[in-house]
Amino acid sequence: MLISDLSDHARALAADPRCSALVGEPAERGDPLTHPRLTLLGRTAALDKEAERSAYLAARPKATLYYDFTDFRLLLIDADEALLNGGFGKAYRLGANDLRAL
Repeated sequence: MLISDLSDHARALAADPRCSALVGEPAERGDPLTHPRLTLLGRTAALDKEAERSAYLAARPKATLYYDFTDFRLLLIDADEALLNGGFGKAYRLGANDLRAL
């Protein structure tokens, strides 16, 4: 993730790299709580921002506007577990081995 050192969450991660990230892709209709989502749990690790520039911007071209700002750095979430919620009554805890298999 590309993150500005001016943000509160960047300062929090600098003090303690433990983090979580919720990802999902809700449908256009229906109750969002019934749609699949995944919470990644782990720690952040710094990436070489210049070495990753081309790949990051190829996937996120709009980030070109601010990628080179000096207060932005690139972090990787090194997830060691995850919580998968596939909808009502479909919740699973995934460990490191499960995530490596993905």
